[in-house]
Amino acid sequence: MHGQYIRNIDRQLISAEDTFLWLSKGDLKAETESEIVAAQDQALQTKYYTIKILNAETNSKCRLCQQFDEKIDHIIPACPVLAKEQYIKRHARVCAQLHFQICKETVVLLDKKHRYEHVPISVETSQEGI
Repeated sequence: MHGQYIRNIDRQLISAEDTFLWLSKGDLKAETESEIVAAQDQALQTKYYTIKILNAETNSKCRLCQQFDEKIDHIIPACPVLAKEQYIKRHARVCAQLHFQICKETVVLLDKKHRYEHVPISVETSQEGI
């Protein structure tokens, strides 16, 4: 299964250079980087991996939703159980990263040195005046 991600990039006309730009920046922890690469290579210990690679006899359905095969392609973007909470948290972390980069580029003083420590100030809205 190793190299499957690269083959998918070629088939989908995705820029390999831009796809791996995050590796050259060096602002991720080593553990985070290795988890991402393992996920891209479909090498995480999912039920699908256990059946197809380890040749084990087990149920292939997702341990959370029990509806679809437990593959990386299901867990990362499509599990209905994770969609209720975890995908929103992931989205918020991505937005925090973007906020951190914008603050750095516009010379706004930040109280944190690393992007993973940065927490933007929450914005609240009200119905008044609408």
